[in-house]
Amino acid sequence: MERTIQFGLNLDPVVDRPAETQALAELADSAGLALVAMQDHAYNARFAETWTALTAVALRTQRVHVLTNVATLALRHPAMLAKAAATLDRLTGGRVELGVGSGGFWDGIAAMGGPRWSAGEAVAAIEDALRLCRLLWAKAETGEAVTYAGRVFRVDGLQFGPAPAHPIPLWVGVTRPRALRIAGALGDGITISTPYVLPEQLADVNRLVDDGARAAGRDPRAVRRLYNLLGVLDVPGQRPLRVNRPGFLGGSVEDWAEAIARFAEQGMDTFVFWPVAGDYVAQARRFVADVIPRVRTLLGLS
Repeated sequence: MERTIQFGLNLDPVVDRPAETQALAELADSAGLALVAMQDHAYNARFAETWTALTAVALRTQRVHVLTNVATLALRHPAMLAKAAATLDRLTGGRVELGVGSGGFWDGIAAMGGPRWSAGEAVAAIEDALRLCRLLWAKAETGEAVTYAGRVFRVDGLQFGPAPAHPIPLWVGVTRPRALRIAGALGDGITISTPYVLPEQLADVNRLVDDGARAAGRDPRAVRRLYNLLGVLDVPGQRPLRVNRPGFLGGSVEDWAEAIARFAEQGMDTFVFWPVAGDYVAQARRFVADVIPRVRTLLGLS
């Protein structure tokens, strides 16, 4: 199985910059990128509700897939996530991908009435969600009632529907060793970010995913590896910006392309561009026009 390299753009879940959001979505769609991805932090007052914002984006695009990057399970029961994903998948003709994570900002989650899970409970929630989403989507095709009793989540005699328009990929946002093995065993991909998993940690992360896949009798190459690339890309005519934090990228087209090529050689295969300062749209256009072709050249793909 040969793994392809694909690219996407981050869209923040905001409603106060509609022209920017629309421009980024249209750029991804017209350029033939694989994904637009949106984070999910409902307790952040700056952010809109992610599914609502993502639905608006999905219905204004034609080809690009939309991804929750990642949905917070501590605030979203997987049965409702599975239904939301299946609904939008039907409305878009099969362009939804579902990313899930337990949640990382427990004060904010608790402020909204959510739980404060232990590390073990958080991992169990992810395993429950992966198993339950797949089960619900499969049973929607047959009409059978679903009963599932996990450690964290359960459903009892649920008649689930609608069925999704296509097999929805399940991405897992995790960093802990046990969770990475579960992602390898049950997920279609992992999603990690440069500030939280530094480049020098990629080998260990991929080894744990591979171990989980092999233990489940799967080919590790079936599990995609998404790297959210946070930073600032230089744009001609604009003042160069730098973010002085570990894991944040910066510099020229060549700097970015060489970094991404190294990440690809370390096993990553899906790259979401995530500018954190400056003109997001101008940087995204430069990323699409110049960085992606240069990465393909460096990897011998063009």
